[in-house]
Amino acid sequence: MWERVQASPDVTVYVAENASGVAVGTACLSILPNLTYDCRPTAFIEAVVVAYAHRREGVATLLLEHLLADARAADCYKVQLLSHKRHADDGAHALYAGLGFVPEAEGFRHYLT
Repeated sequence: MWERVQASPDVTVYVAENASGVAVGTACLSILPNLTYDCRPTAFIEAVVVAYAHRREGVATLLLEHLLADARAADCYKVQLLSHKRHADDGAHALYAGLGFVPEAEGFRHYLT
């Protein structure tokens, strides 16, 4: 799967490292070509994860600011991010709102097993 991700021109995985070069956070940006919105692409953010020992240090904010800048540079019309309802109380939803994300849509999932 890692080789497939690396081969995709529309998927970028970001890794945040501490001063010692140890990975402490990740996020993934996928850019989907679109026929609507004047044919501007839509960006999707997934897999925003920060090591527990490094949470609330600004790692996720730095990652997301970088992803948003790259989405702007790709002329994306919008950026979508799903966050599970269980994260409402752990600060994740406040983080996303602070970066300008608005909880304006209802999300649906269908897990294929």
